Amino acid sequence: MHSSSTELTPAVRHLINQLSAGEAIAPAAGPVYHVDGVGGNFYFAYEQLRNAAEYRERHLLLRGAIERFLTRHVDIGNYRTSAAELINELTQAGYVPNHSVPITMLAAMDDTGAKYGNYFNAARQTGGEQPKVLKRWITQLLSVQLENTLVPTSRRLSPFISFAYDHYLKAIDFSSVEGAGKPERDQTALYCAIHRTIFKSDLATTRFYALAANLEDLDAFPVRDFIAANQLIDVQYQSPLTNRLGRVVNRYAAPIRIMRELLVSSTVTSGTLLSRETTLGKVRSICQQQYQLVEKNASDRLIRTIMFIFLTKILIGISIEVPYDLFISRFILWQPLIINIVFPPLYMMLIGLQARAPGRQNTEVIASYVDRIIYASDQPPISYKLRRRVTSPSLNTVFLSIYGLGFTLSFGLLIWLLRYLGFNPVNGFIFFMFFSAVSFLGLRLRQAAGELRMLPERQNLIQVLADFLSTPFVRVGHWLSDRYAKANIVTRLLDVAIEFPLKTSLRLVQQWVGFMRDKQEEL
Repeated sequence: MHSSSTELTPAVRHLINQLSAGEAIAPAAGPVYHVDGVGGNFYFAYEQLRNAAEYRERHLLLRGAIERFLTRHVDIGNYRTSAAELINELTQAGYVPNHSVPITMLAAMDDTGAKYGNYFNAARQTGGEQPKVLKRWITQLLSVQLENTLVPTSRRLSPFISFAYDHYLKAIDFSSVEGAGKPERDQTALYCAIHRTIFKSDLATTRFYALAANLEDLDAFPVRDFIAANQLIDVQYQSPLTNRLGRVVNRYAAPIRIMRELLVSSTVTSGTLLSRETTLGKVRSICQQQYQLVEKNASDRLIRTIMFIFLTKILIGISIEVPYDLFISRFILWQPLIINIVFPPLYMMLIGLQARAPGRQNTEVIASYVDRIIYASDQPPISYKLRRRVTSPSLNTVFLSIYGLGFTLSFGLLIWLLRYLGFNPVNGFIFFMFFSAVSFLGLRLRQAAGELRMLPERQNLIQVLADFLSTPFVRVGHWLSDRYAKANIVTRLLDVAIEFPLKTSLRLVQQWVGFMRDKQEEL
């Protein structure tokens, strides 16, 4: 039963004060920067192709494009004026609207780049870390800093990130999490888990917000502390401890996600929260809106995933399968090739159709948690634990044996089926990799569609059996996804074969157009 108190908890009062102080500042008035449209269609088309191959969250695309520009065109240790070229490229690619960047902002961006460049040189002279690693850290931090300059959302987001971190730090029972026990490591792992789970941040964005307080006065940030903090973030971002904490955070993330929409996405003051019933009514309304948005995002993610799979599969088919068939068999094995191209997208589509939005009971559970987080009461503090569903050691051993048997059974059935369909070892191996990758991406899609779910989803016997047989491929797909994210041969090929020559040529064309205009104005 809800309490009748309308007194805000100290944490929420502090958050409201920070959000009020961090209201977005109106963009500076004055002349804006103009970008010529020459080559814009080529830029935009290439970015869509590359984004499909990279499979990055949409809100990370701008930051990723900035980092690629910095890596390709900027010598961070010898920074030169680059903001105008960056805005040219981002505008041509469709990330930034034309005539939206004040000219004064370009100078501020170049000043920021120079500041980070100076710090890189100072850090490099200490010899505490390899220059290549330092350059990666500095470039990632600068990319987020420049993104926040162009899209200043961090003034309201940053306080909420701190609020979410403090909430989980107090609420999580770390004794239930295997491997926890060292405060500094636990706190860093939790911070990474919150960013990965709730804010869908990549490593660069997580790094920036973890160090944000020190970056305001970067020159005063001791290099030794800078190196130690970045090394710890690199280790913990995808560590087993972070993954376990991420499971706890994700299990109880829906109330915080709804509170983000309630408090960050709209202007809220302490006064607007005084009516508890009105606030909880807004929470229920936001839940319904977010259910619909999650379904829409799941559909968009499904389309992007299918494009990613199809594009990657076509490139691998052309570069590996077809040459192998011609070399070994002297002709193309069309049936395995067509199955390899068509089946993964269809399988992904089938998984995507299973996503369902939560119901009314789930909304009430979310509202009850939000009520306890926002309003002070005499109820016990919220506590989150990593639950172990099987507590008997002997029963756990039996289940592990069955789980291992499932691997053998699933892999054996697949090998038999592929041989029956006439797959050779290369065709079969590629099918296995893509089937595993799609199984994992499908699980991620289902998890994304259920990110506001607090109550467990009911499963029938067929779904339980399908999960049992597909879990081995999900595990392999997870491993492949981690390796692909680090290597991503397809995007590297696109960068070398298309991006560099395309964008270099277009930049020369743009400079030639500018030169010709100058000559015409002289007449």
